[in-house]
Amino acid sequence: MEISAPFSKGITYAWHSLEEIKQTYLNIKKIKEENQLLKKKLQTLEAKQIWCEELLHKNQRLEKLLGLKKELPYPSIGARVIAYAPQFNPKIIFLDKGKKDGVKLHSPVISIKGIVGQVVALSPHYAKVLTIIDSNSKVEVMSQRTRIHGIFLGTGMNRGKIKYIPKEEDVKIGDLFITSGLDGIFPKGIPVGQVIHISEPIPSLFKEIELKTSVDFQRLEELIVLLKKPQKLNHE
Repeated sequence: MEISAPFSKGITYAWHSLEEIKQTYLNIKKIKEENQLLKKKLQTLEAKQIWCEELLHKNQRLEKLLGLKKELPYPSIGARVIAYAPQFNPKIIFLDKGKKDGVKLHSPVISIKGIVGQVVALSPHYAKVLTIIDSNSKVEVMSQRTRIHGIFLGTGMNRGKIKYIPKEEDVKIGDLFITSGLDGIFPKGIPVGQVIHISEPIPSLFKEIELKTSVDFQRLEELIVLLKKPQKLNHE
């Protein structure tokens, strides 16, 4: 009995140790499962927060767009950009509104910040828009400050140049150019861009004026299509 007692105690101790190890393992496993569950809940909450923030930003954009739409003296319709071409230099964009929504060929397209372009092709439910930064696009513009007139030509991403302004005219860095309304497509007074560079080449009678467009063409989402009928076209 005296010999077996320590042995029996050893077995009991080992058994308790195994039970403790087992319980510790189960506790760790439970904690890991709870952590995984908490991580999933946290990810869900983060996703909901991101979704709510995006919804808030969208509502803010739509409120501004609706405010602009109410101020316009022309019938108009909201449209969403669904594609760019090319993707990283969007000289052409596609909208989710078309003939059945009242959109017409050469309908002007604007954003809350300024002029975007004009509709150049239509289907019943979609519209193709030539943006003003395309080299084939021409817009009659004028200086908001001095009222001098010129022609805006697109030169690429968020850039363009003003042609046919004589050297003696007063043009300054930062001057805002707006649509003049004389091309019969774009209404008068829509922001086009601000002057960022001026030069006076010796052989020419005109200034070389570079503009940064009021609109960021890589961040177009919701736009307004003006449904007024153009009075005349650029090629006429």
